Amino acid sequence: MAALTRTNRSLPTRALAIVACMTAIVAAGQLTGLGRPTPAPGGAPALVGTADTAGGVDPAAPALADLDSGTASRSTGSTGSTIAARSAGLDRIKADIAFWSARVARNRDDFVSSNRWGVSEIELARTTGDLTAFLRAEAAFDTTLLRDQANAAALGYKGSVLVSLHRFGQAAALARTVLAQRPNDPVALATLGDASLELGDLAAARTAYTRVNALNSSAATLVRLGHLAFISGDTATARRAAGAAVVAADAEGAEGERAAFYRYQLADVLISTGDLPDATAAYAEAVRADPGSFLAHSGLARALTGAGDLTGAIRELSAAIAIVPQPEFLARRGDLYTLRGQSGDARLATADYATVEVIARLAGEAASVYDRTLSLYLANHGLDPARAVRLAATELTIRRDVYGYDAYAWALLAAGRPAEANTAMATALAFGTRDAKLLYHAGMIATALGQKDLARGLLADALRLDSTFDPLQASRARQTLAGLR
Repeated sequence: MAALTRTNRSLPTRALAIVACMTAIVAAGQLTGLGRPTPAPGGAPALVGTADTAGGVDPAAPALADLDSGTASRSTGSTGSTIAARSAGLDRIKADIAFWSARVARNRDDFVSSNRWGVSEIELARTTGDLTAFLRAEAAFDTTLLRDQANAAALGYKGSVLVSLHRFGQAAALARTVLAQRPNDPVALATLGDASLELGDLAAARTAYTRVNALNSSAATLVRLGHLAFISGDTATARRAAGAAVVAADAEGAEGERAAFYRYQLADVLISTGDLPDATAAYAEAVRADPGSFLAHSGLARALTGAGDLTGAIRELSAAIAIVPQPEFLARRGDLYTLRGQSGDARLATADYATVEVIARLAGEAASVYDRTLSLYLANHGLDPARAVRLAATELTIRRDVYGYDAYAWALLAAGRPAEANTAMATALAFGTRDAKLLYHAGMIATALGQKDLARGLLADALRLDSTFDPLQASRARQTLAGLR
């Protein structure tokens, strides 16, 4: 009887939410400061179908199912209860991993267990920020595929894991292999779109997203279309799609983490297009929907910074870091301490900056996920510019999106190579993306090249569009602009 009870203790047989790294995901607003942050874990929820007890996926029924109700991020209570729920949820996730991986160790042909082991590892990655869990998830799904190459659940989950690990070329290839057999597979279409967007192939991303949205429009498809519109420079469509995604999510019964996620994405679009008041309200709604959402807290910190409330921003960033300590959050909090300048802030900033690279090193084999973050951090703070260039150049070989070229341009400028930076920046701007950070970088490059009129226009446009794009760099933009007059 005890054994029977234990087999029912884990994830439900319906589809499980899995993490895809999208939009930089991350849709239109990935956080500023260090550029569009690493969305995984906790990036755009992946499209998944309904999973039956055999571990398969029904491609005719795409859905964005929520995680098991035991997940820590589902808590909607006070801070104390959120922490308690998070701890309990983490214990449950680790117990699931131990249970399912042990079953696989005893029987490598048990693909139901290997799939559920992989999903539990994904859940651990998104809950804790431990990117090595994605590597273990990949191994779990590979165990399934070794015995059943056509297992739809394992293929779908592995595609999302590959995106989360920034193996975009592999993710796209896997999706195309699936689509060759099942042209209307919604999971493969979403994965192909996500990977194509990160590879800078907007046409392929548009084809995939439009197709999956036509098959079954949902919050997950709408938020992807909104992010694509933002990257393409169509901010009006981006705002409409992000708003529609919130409406769709509510109609789909989204609660907790999912409800917070779509409100966060809407807020990011709003703040990136100059609507600070409505963005602040949407971020606050996201926090209320899920006090355990590190995305929501980090977004609210951005809005509070824009309103001049540095102490409030530090408080919200600290809440995000307590949930998942992303390197970009530490770097941005360090910048806020630097700007606030109260007694003890310099020491706190130094500690945060020192932690940025420590977290990246802890990712082990998955550390390359943080290459862009580290490159921008180094360039922003005038640290080891040669390394910043190397990291950005390496990242650009696997992720040729608008922010890849932008990061490379920014690193080149930090290294004293403005002419080369200008060439890379021209490629970034050719995407058409209206992002204050891009305009700021372009303005600083123009300044270095002595193009004062162009620099004045770009820097003024950046600050007018979205002064929250980065607290420290926005201050530098104002100083530089004043010096050009």
